[in-house]
Amino acid sequence: MKFTDDVPIYRQIEQYIAGEIISGRIQPGQQLPSVRQLALQFSVNTNTVQRALREMIIENILESRRGRGNFVTTDQDVIETQRQKLINQSLVAMYSQLHALNISDAKIKECLDDFLIKRRSENGKHDRTKKCLL
Repeated sequence: MKFTDDVPIYRQIEQYIAGEIISGRIQPGQQLPSVRQLALQFSVNTNTVQRALREMIIENILESRRGRGNFVTTDQDVIETQRQKLINQSLVAMYSQLHALNISDAKIKECLDDFLIKRRSENGKHDRTKKCLL
């Protein structure tokens, strides 16, 4: 995993683990690797991993079981809340980038609609008669 300078590393680890949970690659109720194993996986200090996990425990995404480790919550409402949070963060980032380029809301919507049509097409072919060439 490559880290960026604009977000603290522990937050990036949180986001990565949350993404793995939301995508289903880490299942509800599944035990996470130990702090040491995660620190080795991410090539970071154990304190950094511990901070990320502590934040996720506070948000009820993870459950800490004394002597057994950290487990993903089985509460689907918590997981769905995290999914919505990730969607909103992604949309805000995309909107901010496009708005900074002076692209209107209408044009953003047109391009997003065009993009989704392209993504849904079975054979990957797309009518490029619209103004958004994606």
